[in-house]
Amino acid sequence: MTSSHPYVTTASVMELRRRLLAQDWAVLHDVEHMRLASALDLQALAALRGDLQVRQFRRRLQHLFELDVLARLERRVGGPSSGSTGWVYGLGLAGQRLLDPEGGVSVRRPWTPRPSWLTHALASSHLYVVLKTADHAGQLHLLDYQPEPLCWRTFNDQGGSTTLKPDAFARFEVGDDVASVFIEVDCATESPATLSRKLDVYRQHWLSDAEQTEHGVYPEVLWLVPTNARQAVVRRVVDRQPADAQALHRAARYDDALGVFTEPP
Repeated sequence: MTSSHPYVTTASVMELRRRLLAQDWAVLHDVEHMRLASALDLQALAALRGDLQVRQFRRRLQHLFELDVLARLERRVGGPSSGSTGWVYGLGLAGQRLLDPEGGVSVRRPWTPRPSWLTHALASSHLYVVLKTADHAGQLHLLDYQPEPLCWRTFNDQGGSTTLKPDAFARFEVGDDVASVFIEVDCATESPATLSRKLDVYRQHWLSDAEQTEHGVYPEVLWLVPTNARQAVVRRVVDRQPADAQALHRAARYDDALGVFTEPP
């Protein structure tokens, strides 16, 4: 990632805390939720709040970058010709310090991930925008959204400790119903064998009863995939699971995510 400030002092963070506008804090929390976010997705979230016009918002992103509140990836979405809309943002060192005033979490300079990881990260973060947009439109009421690693679940499995690592967790109301969902953003990069092992962990987590004991229900596992062909692959892997665990999972195309979230249970 690129950043304009090599050092962040306690005094500079205190000064930033006084200077940042409400719109700046909103962007900072958006990036905190998304980990990595495209400029276009951040702009879409700002539009939902009615914060700033497009040009004003882009200038504000530039300002937050110059303050090291946000950091930019060295690689743009769409390449250099994409202009300012192609930037991808993470938390800068100052942004990390602002979100952790007690200093309990170590801050580190963000880095540019490999292309496959970046594609997955941006697909996952865009999902948050989809849910927030649906919430704003009244199609659902988003009660909770946990990106990774906040959505990970560590549980006891046959005397050992195992961690389930979904890409996100969401809980929302649709009409009179409340839905809980573990979300897997699949970019068709993992083999069926790898998918099968992950489904095994979901079944182990389900059988442990840890989630049901704490929250009263086990979430649906929604696999969002890029194509119909990949959807068929995921379904075949699910069909090889024990019959009692197959009902935990559903596969849908990523483009159909909004319809899946808002359809009646």
